[in-house]
Amino acid sequence: MKKTVSLKRVSNPTPSPYEGVYIFGLRYVEGEFYDYENLPKVAVLVAKQGSVFLDLAINYTKYLGWATLEYVVLPEDWEGSYDDFVYEYDLPEFVGLALKGEAVRLITTRTRRKILVVSENAWQSRWEEVKEYLLKHGYATLDPKLGAEIVLTLGGDPEFEVICDGEVVPADSLLIFRDGGTYDPIGTDGARHTAELRPNPAYSPEEYVENFLGLLEEVKSADVLLSVQGDRYALGGHIHIGSPDDYIVQVLQDEVERFVQVLDDFVGRVLLPTSGKARGGYKRLGAYEIKDYGWEYRTPPSSFYADLEMVRLTYKLTKGLVEELLRKGEISYETLEDGRAKPEEYLRFLTKEEAEYFLAFPEKWAKGEIIPLVPMGDIPPVIFVFRDEWDDDKAWFFKEALNYLPVERPVRIVLYGLAQRRGDYFALPTAPEEWRLKEDFPKVPFVEGAIPEIWVGIPYRFRKVEEIPEGLLDEFVSWVKEYLAQLKLLATQEVAE
Repeated sequence: MKKTVSLKRVSNPTPSPYEGVYIFGLRYVEGEFYDYENLPKVAVLVAKQGSVFLDLAINYTKYLGWATLEYVVLPEDWEGSYDDFVYEYDLPEFVGLALKGEAVRLITTRTRRKILVVSENAWQSRWEEVKEYLLKHGYATLDPKLGAEIVLTLGGDPEFEVICDGEVVPADSLLIFRDGGTYDPIGTDGARHTAELRPNPAYSPEEYVENFLGLLEEVKSADVLLSVQGDRYALGGHIHIGSPDDYIVQVLQDEVERFVQVLDDFVGRVLLPTSGKARGGYKRLGAYEIKDYGWEYRTPPSSFYADLEMVRLTYKLTKGLVEELLRKGEISYETLEDGRAKPEEYLRFLTKEEAEYFLAFPEKWAKGEIIPLVPMGDIPPVIFVFRDEWDDDKAWFFKEALNYLPVERPVRIVLYGLAQRRGDYFALPTAPEEWRLKEDFPKVPFVEGAIPEIWVGIPYRFRKVEEIPEGLLDEFVSWVKEYLAQLKLLATQEVAE
C-alpha cells in the first residue's frame, strides 16, 4: 500500500490567508482542553465557541463568552502547597487578555511555554489584525524555507535493569545510579528502580554511540551489568531529536505527530515486539513527548541497546527519515499489510547490509539469539530474577545456595512465588513427589536462546515465613541440578559424575 505523510507547513493545496506566515504550534480546540505538556514552547490555540480550558493557575473560573477558563482543584492526597502543585505539574498561568478580549495569553509555570488562545470568531473575521499581533509578539514568523543544510541533534535516555552479583536489583540501591538522580548522565528514571543513561547530544549516529560508550566506561567501575530484558521493570529506549536551529525546533514540535507516524512505520513497528513483559501500557505506537529541543520518541524499547550496531543503525535510520521529511516536506513509501514499511524502502536510508541487519533483529530476539545485556563485561554464570514477594533474607538464602551451579553456559533462573494456598510444594519437575507441585507447572523453560531461562516456583512459607531448613535446601539444589542436566544446561563434567 502506498502511504504519503506531508508536513502541513508545505502542504497548502489551495490559496490560504495564512500564505507566507508560519504560525507556531497551531492547534484547533473544541470542547475541553488540558494537554498543555504536549504543546511546543510557543503555541497558538484556536478555540471553537464554548471551549473549556481546564487546570489553570487562576483564582476563580473566568467566563469569556466564547470560552471558559477553569481553575485547578488540588487532589485530596496532595500534601504540598498550591504553588508547589502548580510548579510540579507545570500548569499555565493567566497573563492577560488580547485582541479586544478575544484572545488569552498563558505561560506555563516551570517550562515557560508561551500559549495564545484565540477565539474562532476573531481568527476568521479579523485575520489581518490577528496576523499582525502574532507576528509582533512572537507567535508566528514570515515563513522561511528550509535550506539545504539541516542540522539535527541526536540524544537518548535509555532505561536498563541493573544486574549486581548475578541478581536484578533496583537501580537506586546502588550509589552510582542513586546519586545521579533523574538529571545527571548516569542516574535513575522517575520510578527509581531502573537505571537511565543520558549521553550528550550528538550530530551523528556514530558520535551518539561514542558518547554512550563513554558512560558505559563509568558504569563498569560499579561492577554491574545492564540488562534490556525488561521482564521485571518497564524499559524504554527513548530517542531524542532536536536542533540548534530554533526554526527547525519549531517545525519539529509543531509537526511531531507526522514525524512520529513515519518513525512508527520504519522503526517502532519493527522494535516494539522486542519489548519486555513489564512494559505494559508503555508498549504502544505513536508515543512521544514534546521537549524544549524538539521531541522524544518513546515507542521503542531499550532492547536494541543489546547490540551497539543496532543502536547506530536505529539512529542513522531515524535521522535520515526526519531529514527527508524536513527537506522535502513529505515522504511517500510502500507498506506491508501490518503497516511496516517494505524492506526495499529502507535502502533509501541504509545500505543493503545495514537494512538486512536492522530488520533481522526482531526475529533473533524472539528466538533468544540476542543476549539481552548491554555489551560491557563478562556475563555471570547464573542470573537471578525474583518475582512476587520475598523477604530479603529468604531471597539471599536461595541465591547463595544456587549461585555456584556448574552450568554449561550462562543461565537465568527466575525464582517466583507460589500462593500460600498451594502448600509447601515446589514448582520444579525434578522434585520428589512429596515436594512437587501436583498441578501443571505454570512456567515452561526456554533453553534455545543465548541465555536460557528456567522458572522455579518456591512455597510461600520459605519466601515469607521461615528459612528453608539446611538439609532441605541441599536437596533443593540437587533437584535444580538434575533439572539443568535434563535440559542439557549443566556442565559436562558434572553430568558425568
